[in-house]
Amino acid sequence: MNRLLLFIVIFFCFILHSNAQGIPPREEVNLDDVYTQYDLNGEAVLVIMLDRGIDYRHPDFIDENGNTRIAYIYDMIDPTGASDPENPYGVGTIFTQDQINTSLDTGGDPLSTDRGGHGTATTGIIAGDGSGTTSGEFQGVAPNATIISIKIVLDGFPAFGDQPAQQGFYNPAYIPIALAFAADKIQELNLPSVTLMNIGSIGGPTDGTSLLCRSIDDFVALGNTFVCGVGDDGGSDNAASGDITQGQSVDIEIQKGEAGNLRFDMWYSESDRFTVSLERPDGTIEGPFAAPANASTAVDQTLGDISMFHRGADVEFFGATSNRRELLIDFSGAIGTYKVILEGTQVNDGNFKASLNPALYSNENKFLSFVTAGASINDFASANSLITPGDYVVQNDWTDINGVFRDITGQGETGELWIGSSEGPTQDGRLGIDFVAPGEVCHAPYAANTFYESFSFNILQNSNGLYGIQNAVSASAPLSTGVIALMLEVNPELTPNQIRDILRDTSRADSFTGSVPNNTWGYGKLDALAAIDATFETLALEDNTVNISPHLFPNPTQGDIRIDLGKTYPEIDLTVTNILGQFISLEQFVNTNTLDLTIKGSSGIYFVSIVDPQGMHTTLKVIKK
Repeated sequence: MNRLLLFIVIFFCFILHSNAQGIPPREEVNLDDVYTQYDLNGEAVLVIMLDRGIDYRHPDFIDENGNTRIAYIYDMIDPTGASDPENPYGVGTIFTQDQINTSLDTGGDPLSTDRGGHGTATTGIIAGDGSGTTSGEFQGVAPNATIISIKIVLDGFPAFGDQPAQQGFYNPAYIPIALAFAADKIQELNLPSVTLMNIGSIGGPTDGTSLLCRSIDDFVALGNTFVCGVGDDGGSDNAASGDITQGQSVDIEIQKGEAGNLRFDMWYSESDRFTVSLERPDGTIEGPFAAPANASTAVDQTLGDISMFHRGADVEFFGATSNRRELLIDFSGAIGTYKVILEGTQVNDGNFKASLNPALYSNENKFLSFVTAGASINDFASANSLITPGDYVVQNDWTDINGVFRDITGQGETGELWIGSSEGPTQDGRLGIDFVAPGEVCHAPYAANTFYESFSFNILQNSNGLYGIQNAVSASAPLSTGVIALMLEVNPELTPNQIRDILRDTSRADSFTGSVPNNTWGYGKLDALAAIDATFETLALEDNTVNISPHLFPNPTQGDIRIDLGKTYPEIDLTVTNILGQFISLEQFVNTNTLDLTIKGSSGIYFVSIVDPQGMHTTLKVIKK
């Protein structure tokens, strides 16, 4: 049974990722303390998920009045709306909140589905409200956030129950379109936002220069916070690197231990020329094949069950700007040991970096020579301005809906990095990982008649059949995204760089992480309470050299606040203005170290200016709900 569970985890983690929040991870990152100390729930924050869709009929995404919490569903896989004049993006179908509510009222076939269950689960990690049970114990991190779901990929899976099989789908050209849609809707809804793209696997230049990395950086440059997990390709010898000198020949040995296709993807300087030969498991040699003559030349070979694409820097497959050549080889034939034989016919740099996919901790595909530790993050995670979480273990067991104790073994013990969590560095030498969050195992909403829901041993006890386990980086990335949503609720004006800096600075090191930052743990383990505390500190706007060191709580507030000045002052003047600079109130306090204040006015942002007898003052930003 555990072997089957492991297969499911591997299956869903292959090209993209997995699942949810749950009580053990919530306690591990101090979220319970956040909820106790601060009145935060993601209200008036927009969460955008690029994943496999969503089952909007799940109670986690419906408010107490029976209305959807989803502002838009953009089903990029559904072609029926591509020519709709209301859809300027040319692909997919856009469903509005009104259409979703009408569907909820009338029933019938859903507008859009998540037949696998991954997108529903991961969205619920961030923003599910836990209303599928009366206890609410399976609630997501930011349960009042507004949601946009963008269905951008499909997992392939076999038929189950009375449900047909599904073919996988992925088109990288959809990603810039999805980002354009997200940017437009962020502007339209005028809410602080965080976007998570919950896909990505090893391969590509992984140096931040690919077309898709540049699209992500352009999206962030607009002020939009973007998250992508590092990937589920850790724990395997799936990265290789080395150096070739003029006239030298080297053999890169590859073990193809699994049926199906195995992709080898290598990058090296445009200033070099490597001749390529291929040796099959039976010793047959293909080639040698000369290198492309220049940056705009391709040397492609179809060799039966081997396809080789040797590309100059201007015609490689990822549109990268790093002036490197790509050698991409698909091995689809027999199991055995293959060799990629490189000869340096013109060498100025000589370095090469390569990856294998699929080569996971759980299969038998791997490099046998020139193995490089780590270096397994996905190409998206190498963009320069996004936030990249990894995954570690907090609790790998649960009780299923039938009361049976379940346990995932062999993937790391409590506190350790999950074996499949990808590691840095990027191919240009950056960390490639900001921090790690607990994703083993989490709890997430399960939709009916989905592939996830068909495995009863994954469904949690006391869940009404509506919640199950989820793990991998697809769990830790949504958990991290939910924390970012809470940070934006505290300070909607935080920039993407500020958010990343706070999360890095407040991550904690321990005996597992060792000295940080490093390529495995980034800056350490996520601490939600420390991040929220640090976010509140950004609300203090110092105007002069300030003697006052105030602490304000609660913030956000319903109107009543207390300000702790840190020491007793003989006299304090306190002025409140709104976001337009309009005067609200002026109060004077004598011989006190605490100020109790009621902000009068409607919901919004207010500024509280505190002035001591020497004229030293500071200004605090307050959010009134």
